[in-house]
Amino acid sequence: MARSKRNRSQKSFRYFFLNGKLHKVLKSSRVKDQLIAWSYQDKARVLYPDSDVRKHMQNAYTMSQVSIMIGRHKVTIEDYILEGKIRAPQKVYPIGNSESKAWSQYMFSEDDVIELHEYLLSAGREIEKLPTKNELKALMKHNVILYTKTTSGEFVPVWKAE
Repeated sequence: MARSKRNRSQKSFRYFFLNGKLHKVLKSSRVKDQLIAWSYQDKARVLYPDSDVRKHMQNAYTMSQVSIMIGRHKVTIEDYILEGKIRAPQKVYPIGNSESKAWSQYMFSEDDVIELHEYLLSAGREIEKLPTKNELKALMKHNVILYTKTTSGEFVPVWKAE
């Protein structure tokens, strides 16, 4: 029972960004303070102190996760990338064969998501349906967003001091 409770409280991650590079966790040991990861940009296995990674990393998000956070369809976001309206995020590929075009998937860093949000704000398309920058950051950090209902029936986010 204690083991399963501890596992639920620990946030596990599979992909992450460190120093602007996309990584995939291959093996992690908090006891040894070691994390072995695949660096997609360097095309190599790397060893990091686990505590440093958890302190300095940025989360990695799939296209589906970003589309839910931003409130836009995946195809629309892909169109923005193909049209050059936003910078293309890094991609993952099969580790065994980096030259293979068998499959690849965009992985967005927190900076990429913020950049997409800023583009949507500057483009002026359906701004009222976009989350605010604070709401977006809270979604990325898995923070709780509290809303209060005004007398007119509108829901307004309420923020607590950090």
